[in-house]
Amino acid sequence: MDALKKITRLSRIEIFKFWRRGVARAVLVLMIVSPVLGKILLAQLSPRDATYPRVPSFWFSVDIFMFIALATVVLSVLALGNDYDLGTVRVILSRGVDRFEFILSKIIATMVAAFMYGSAFIASAIASTFIAHLTISNVPLFEAAGGDILWRALGAAGVIGLVNFVLSAIVMLTLVLGRSSWIGMLGGIGSFFLDFFIGGVESGNVFGMEDAFRYTITYHAISIMEKLFPSDPITSLPRAWAEQGFASPTQAAIVLTLYGVGITFLSTLLFRRQDLMAKS
Repeated sequence: MDALKKITRLSRIEIFKFWRRGVARAVLVLMIVSPVLGKILLAQLSPRDATYPRVPSFWFSVDIFMFIALATVVLSVLALGNDYDLGTVRVILSRGVDRFEFILSKIIATMVAAFMYGSAFIASAIASTFIAHLTISNVPLFEAAGGDILWRALGAAGVIGLVNFVLSAIVMLTLVLGRSSWIGMLGGIGSFFLDFFIGGVESGNVFGMEDAFRYTITYHAISIMEKLFPSDPITSLPRAWAEQGFASPTQAAIVLTLYGVGITFLSTLLFRRQDLMAKS
């Protein structure tokens, strides 16, 4: 119970540190404004695509959500990942903070930020689409969008949180290994592009592994999103996977969770064995 209280307190501190950054608040504003501006432009160029049911394939795509998760990771490294660089990691641990608590609090803070960014983006996209649909289309709103649109949108925000859990765990692993915020950032960005590279190869054979894309973060994120917001085959590159079948949403969520838990455990294990007095 004491450990839970300590993790909660540390997570609040890390969340406060994150939102103290002006760039973090600026990105939040961008998440709210960009769907509105995009909706205005889309309504001018292609009114049909700006209304339901076609718009989910544009706004609620995994490409956009992966970008939100990546942007959150990069900002979190800038805000929360400089303890090695500043030498404050030893001070924090000397105050009775366990190394697992140290790592988990930063991951939780990053996930909270990602969820807030994703929720802001989705809420803005839904609100602007509602207005556009009522203005442009003659089809009843909930008939076109579906009565469960808000629950599906909440699920999409959850997908961003799951993806961010895995990416932030990877960042912590590389940060522990490299003892530098820049190495942690490169680890997050590198894993993001590697995941997209493997997912974009349609041969199904990468590094000698058949159907390697089935192990990627993107594949599992799309497996969930295809249940929430089915997309048009021409709007997403990985739709070629549909011919071989997606994972079930439940299975995909479990796999992403296990990825995050496993990498977090490995980060903690390495961190516990690390001599912080040795020069990096």
